[in-house]
Amino acid sequence: MTNAIKAVEEEGLTVRLAAELYGIPKSTLYDRIRGNVQHGTKPGPVPYLTKEEEVILAKFLIKCSQIGFPRTVSEVLALVRQTIQSKGLSDVSISYGWWQKFCSRHSELSLRTAVPLSLSRAMATDNSVIQKYFDILEDTLKENSLFNNPTRIFNCDETGLPLNPKSLKVVSGRGAKNVSQITGEEKSQITVLACTCAAGVPLPPFVIFDRKTFNDQLMVGEIPGTLYGSSPNGWISRELFLYWFRKLFLTSVPRVRPLLLLMDGHSTHYGPDLIKIAAEEQILIFVLPPNTTHLTQPLDKGCFGPLKTAWKAVCHEFCTKNPGRV
Repeated sequence: MTNAIKAVEEEGLTVRLAAELYGIPKSTLYDRIRGNVQHGTKPGPVPYLTKEEEVILAKFLIKCSQIGFPRTVSEVLALVRQTIQSKGLSDVSISYGWWQKFCSRHSELSLRTAVPLSLSRAMATDNSVIQKYFDILEDTLKENSLFNNPTRIFNCDETGLPLNPKSLKVVSGRGAKNVSQITGEEKSQITVLACTCAAGVPLPPFVIFDRKTFNDQLMVGEIPGTLYGSSPNGWISRELFLYWFRKLFLTSVPRVRPLLLLMDGHSTHYGPDLIKIAAEEQILIFVLPPNTTHLTQPLDKGCFGPLKTAWKAVCHEFCTKNPGRV
């Protein structure tokens, strides 16, 4: 088409000859020569946004997501509607179909479920804070000859496993509403304190129940060496953490010293008694930066997610195989 237009406008060929020469319908070439149709445009209605405006919008949405203020689809459509109205077009309806076509033209965009992030965490995860943490950690490892000794670097953290976890997706009839699953009425949870070394070898877990007395049924199928504790709400306390440190950690780790233990600085972990015992045992307590554990806690990032997914499946299977039992 470009060559045919050039032949007519610059070389003086007639429309009929140029159309025959380049295999183009005469009427199609004639419309472009006369200006009835602009060459390079697609047939159909005029797009709401120009290509340049769409590129700007895509960059804007990505930037909003990067700084912690992502936009929903409805907010994007409202923004496009305002842009169109500023051009003098008031009676225009922007549908979800426009959004789908917009995403097909900009593959760098996708819909994701945003994870709530408090302002304090957002401030703490500044690049300079994270970089300083890793610089200090690297220096500590090198100063204590631990940099290439993964069996002497440990990480501990606890996670809560609710006895009534959120239900999995289940099979139901199409169009069914209020699909329910019968479960127990327990609102309590089990807390598991996990610890592993950087070589990938875990210590036995520390399991905390919300009860005063133990039932042998609770220990069926346990991991050998599991340590047990109890608290009124099933959560860990400073006393329980110190109990774990003395009873399980110090008796399970290698005798060579020093060792490094990465953990968060929560009040239930960090206390004068722990610091004293750790110093005597040449255990270097390295605390993660406050409000950054969602990024810097290794167990949180790599292990607890799959664990909780498996836990939901086990609870669901139990309820299916044992109707009426809590």
